[in-house]
Amino acid sequence: MEIRLQNITKSFGSKKVIDNLTIDIPSGSFTTLLGPSGCGKTTLLRMITGLETPDSGRIMLGGKCVFSSDEGISIPPEKRGLGFVFQDFALWPHMKVKDNVAFGLKVQKKTDDLESKVRNALRAVQLEDYIDSYPSELSGGQQQRVSFARAIVTEPECILFDEPLSALDALLREEMRSELKALVSQRGITSVFVTHDQTEAMSMSDMIAVMSRGKIEQYASPEEIYSNPASEFAARFVGSSDWIDDNRMFRPENAKLERNSSDDESFTATVIGSEYLGSSYRILMQYGNEKWVIGSEKRIETGTAIPIYINRNSILRIDN
Repeated sequence: MEIRLQNITKSFGSKKVIDNLTIDIPSGSFTTLLGPSGCGKTTLLRMITGLETPDSGRIMLGGKCVFSSDEGISIPPEKRGLGFVFQDFALWPHMKVKDNVAFGLKVQKKTDDLESKVRNALRAVQLEDYIDSYPSELSGGQQQRVSFARAIVTEPECILFDEPLSALDALLREEMRSELKALVSQRGITSVFVTHDQTEAMSMSDMIAVMSRGKIEQYASPEEIYSNPASEFAARFVGSSDWIDDNRMFRPENAKLERNSSDDESFTATVIGSEYLGSSYRILMQYGNEKWVIGSEKRIETGTAIPIYINRNSILRIDN
């Protein structure tokens, strides 16, 4: 299912949260809306699903117009054919796992082979053995898997994810990232994923829309955004960045302690701290008014002024 948003605006009172936003999300892709709290990403997701109504613009799902301010079209959420996974799992506590998963099928009156469909969905998330359990008997990760099963059981062409991993601990969140991506990719489901976590966005996404103040700063692959950020905001928000001045920056892994090439430029910075990471050190440095972070195989004493070498091809110019 291709998703097309055209000139979408949305305000709450006097505050504009989405500002004339246009984006095309390819069918079958895993696209992440990435940005800080308050940037408008969740509001945008809710407008796609129909839980919020834009002030103006047009929304197309799979070639069908589901909202148009000009044409007076506004298709309700239950008729848009979308799956939705919430941050808080949103499971019915009084229902068994099988009934939670079957709920959407019953609402849509798709009750043929109901038990088989539910079992297949639970098998996909490795929870078939918990079919008769209640949510309170499951761990947080298992509850989130139930919400995934509930989303895929209706066989939607698109699933929208609103920070679904944020309530999980760090190790489980990392495990669930790969499981979730595999789950939707194997089925060719278009996925729109909201997060403020750049690691989630970079590791899972085919495309990332970096958002700030209701606008898209950059819409590209993770590799393109990291290697060629289109704005200062995108450069600072995605990955670590060390700034030489207002318009030039480099990624920390491109900084060397020894000259390797005639194309290397030299900058003298002062060490202000070292952090031991097990296999290496994270060196904190002061360069003029800027703070840099680089990697090192050894600890460097605080107060030491040392040359840092950066290949000029690795220095990115950001035009603000």
